[in-house]
Amino acid sequence: MRFGLFWPKAATMLPSRKMAQRNPNVLDLDNHLALARVCEEVGLDLVLLGDGYAPSSDEGSSFGFQDPSLHALVLAAPLIQATTHLGVISTLHVPFFAPVQIARFGSHFDWLSGGRWGWNVVNGYRDYEARLFGIEQMLDGPTQYEAADEALHIITSVWRDKGIVDFSGKHLRASGKMRGPFPPEKPALVCAAASERGRRFTAEHCDYLFASPPTLAALPEVRASLARHAGAVERDTPEILVVADVLVRDRPDEAADLMQELMSDIGGDAGDRWAAQMALLRKDSTSPGRFPAFAGTPNEVAQQILSAREQWGLNGILFRLPLWAPEEMARVGPVLALLEDAGVWVAPERRSYCW
Repeated sequence: MRFGLFWPKAATMLPSRKMAQRNPNVLDLDNHLALARVCEEVGLDLVLLGDGYAPSSDEGSSFGFQDPSLHALVLAAPLIQATTHLGVISTLHVPFFAPVQIARFGSHFDWLSGGRWGWNVVNGYRDYEARLFGIEQMLDGPTQYEAADEALHIITSVWRDKGIVDFSGKHLRASGKMRGPFPPEKPALVCAAASERGRRFTAEHCDYLFASPPTLAALPEVRASLARHAGAVERDTPEILVVADVLVRDRPDEAADLMQELMSDIGGDAGDRWAAQMALLRKDSTSPGRFPAFAGTPNEVAQQILSAREQWGLNGILFRLPLWAPEEMARVGPVLALLEDAGVWVAPERRSYCW
């Protein structure tokens, strides 16, 4: 199995005042550095730095939901410097950056990290966010992926051909030679696509799919779709990491009770807007604004993961911490140790830190 962390870029990852009040100061860099070190110590493969540019509501901004929010590229640099083996993946929106800018960012973060940086390829879906960049309305999904295909062609050409690119497409064009350095190997590419067209894009270009189904019962269909698209282009099926909340405590029922208390605080205008965002992201108007969750003692959480692996084929998790202090991440360590004892996980140092 593979495990990562959906990085807490704001005071709270959900529109909950109770979470925000319990969490560390998001603008204190030391909190992020400490969390990154614990992520590496417990054996995570990677962390994903999500990003966004506009808050979904002023109500959420009043208590730190989505605003302030740290930039996924800027934050990557100190996290890389604070760790030795942890993969660090930054979100960059294709419509908001020229492809050669992304190629140059990627080249330098690959150099800075010694090959540990990756790109979360995102198109975006919020018109109010796009307007900050002078884009009045986002393109429809299939057209966005056409443009993303062209962007990947330009970016990988720059990386592969030592800066040389000559491309003219329907949406994008680039010609000339960019300055180095250049990555010796293509950085890891990931995508959080939910649509069928997005899964095709992921299968054609990416190493991971970050899936955010409302329930794990949807996982087999996601995997089958991804495998079908990968087979069509003769690529290995990308690994799937499912976004899931996790809360670990020492006493039975303590974590479940706390999780229920924290989740019950989600509501109001910010909660409604968050649910609407999740429905757009999942391409499902009836979708709830929740993710799968694991809560309990270390043994209970390990058993929950093993059960999901057996029943739904779960093979990777991108943990989301409702409470994201470093000590909360440290509580995941015993869970991973139990999964190693069960023979479903190998610590990164015993597999050459491959991710």
